[in-house]
Amino acid sequence: MRIRFAALLLLAASACSTPGSRQPPEAGPAPPLAQVALTEWQAWGGIVLEGWPEGRPADTAATPDRFDRLIGYWREVPGNEGVARRLETQRASLRAALSGQGMAELAAADTAALPAPTAPPVEDIGLYAYPAWSAAFVSAMARRAGIPESDLPSEAAHAFYIDALLWRAAADPQGARFLPHDPAERTPRPGDLLCADRSARPLEHWTMRLLETGRSRPMHCDVVVRTAPEVVEAVGGNVKDVVALRRLPADSQGRVLPAPPGQARLLLLLAARREG
Repeated sequence: MRIRFAALLLLAASACSTPGSRQPPEAGPAPPLAQVALTEWQAWGGIVLEGWPEGRPADTAATPDRFDRLIGYWREVPGNEGVARRLETQRASLRAALSGQGMAELAAADTAALPAPTAPPVEDIGLYAYPAWSAAFVSAMARRAGIPESDLPSEAAHAFYIDALLWRAAADPQGARFLPHDPAERTPRPGDLLCADRSARPLEHWTMRLLETGRSRPMHCDVVVRTAPEVVEAVGGNVKDVVALRRLPADSQGRVLPAPPGQARLLLLLAARREG
């Protein structure tokens, strides 16, 4: 453990001192992780959020397709079939209650004065936001992109796959699929993971996570899908309860700017190794 910790600190120092943190423009098609994240985002309706909006998007309906997709993310994380079944039961009970309430109102009222009955209203997808499913989304996208578990393990919480990636980077920096960086010091590229600390007392630097490996910490990661000077676009799950693309402000070299006060601190950029 002590040797790995020292290796990670050396890795962090190397990452901070690497000259020319801006990466060359991505040539050719986007990496598979970015591609599958974009495809899934489009399936949710292509919702775009600018920066850190306070309100939710207008379209948060729990359509059958969206609900099935959300359930699918849980089913792609080993050991979470029970979560999927619980959410399915919750939805069935809710829809039965809505339908039964409508029938009771019809039976108790003067039906001649009522409009023609309509289908039960579509519920809000936010009803199924617990347990939080953003890590399940990243895990599902990794599997669909063909990334093996050894390179990005399936987890129901971001902190735990982050721990695995940090230790893999320490043990095998030349072979690790993802290497950790401070977001302020490296330009992201499509296929990278951009992670924030959502806790009330966020860490000052990603290396501080090494002192609490294995402990729970509320975090969130998005898949970087497009970059340009002054903007980074990233797709995440359970962002305002939906799959959304966030357009984050960046500097002239494409490095994402710090989150504004009151928002989750951008803590870690997991840069994906490019093949070839």
